[in-house]
Amino acid sequence: MMQPVKFSLLFFLLSCFVISCKWLSKDEEKPIAKAYDKYLYLKDLEGVVPKNVHGNDSASMVLAFIDQWQHEQVMQHQAETNVNIDNQAIQNQLETYKRSLIRFQYEQKLILQKLDTVVSDQEIQKYYQENKDNFQLKKPILKASYIKLPANAPKIAMVKKLFTSKDIRDADLLEKYCFKYSPNFSLMDTTWHYTEELAQIFPIDKLGENNFDNLNRIFEISENNTLYLIILRDSKFRDSLSPIAFEKENIKNLILNQKKLALINQMEKEVFDEAQKNNELEIYDK
Repeated sequence: MMQPVKFSLLFFLLSCFVISCKWLSKDEEKPIAKAYDKYLYLKDLEGVVPKNVHGNDSASMVLAFIDQWQHEQVMQHQAETNVNIDNQAIQNQLETYKRSLIRFQYEQKLILQKLDTVVSDQEIQKYYQENKDNFQLKKPILKASYIKLPANAPKIAMVKKLFTSKDIRDADLLEKYCFKYSPNFSLMDTTWHYTEELAQIFPIDKLGENNFDNLNRIFEISENNTLYLIILRDSKFRDSLSPIAFEKENIKNLILNQKKLALINQMEKEVFDEAQKNNELEIYDK
C-alpha cells in the first residue's frame, strides 16, 4: 500500500484532472487503487468532484471516494468468500426484481395519465362516516391561541382583557399590540395540533393534560424572562373520535390509494381479457 504522502500527492493530482476535465486516454487506463483483484481507474472518478471545488477540498473528496470504494470491495470480498453462492437463485431473484420494476414503472405511468386526483368533500365525508372506528385519537389534539411576550411588556392587564374579548375592535387593537411587542403570536388559529407541535412554540406541558378541557380562559406561563398567554379554543382527548377537519388530508390520501388500486385492477382485467380475446393465452393438457 502507498505511503500517506504519496496518497496525498496522488489525490491532489487526480482532483486537478477531475476539475479541469483533461482526461487523457492513456491515463484513463492506469489503475489508481486496488482491492484484491479489482481496480479503480482514473476514468471512474469522473463527476466525483464538482467543478467549483478546488485544492485540498477536491483532494479530500477523491480520497473519500477511493476509501469508500475500497471498503465496499472488502465487504463484497468477505461476503463472497463466506457464502455459498447459488448463481441460479440470484439470477431468479434478479429476474423477479426486474419484472416487478418494469411493472411498477408501467403502473406509475398509468396512474399519471389516467388517475383522477380530485377528491370531493362529499367523498371525504362519506369515507369518514363509514370508517369512524379508524379515526380514534391516540393522543390529545388542541386548538390554541397564544401570545409570546417579553416579561417586561407593557399593559399586560389590558392585553388579557383584549385577548378574551369577542369584540372585533378589541381584536384589531390586540393584533396591533402583538405586531409591536410579540415575537410570536396566533390569535385565531382554527387548526388542530398535537401537543408536541405546540410544545415547539410554547411550554404547553406546564398546563397539564387535566387542563385541556378548560376552554376559552387565559393560561399564563412565565419562563426564561418570557410571558406566554394561552387560550385553548377546543380540545379532543385520546380515544375520542378525531375531527374530520383533522383527518381530511389523511382521508384524501386513503381515497386516492383506493382509486389507484381500482385503476390498476381495472387495467389488469382489461389487458387480460384482451389477451384472451386475441388467443394469446393457452393452457396445455398434461
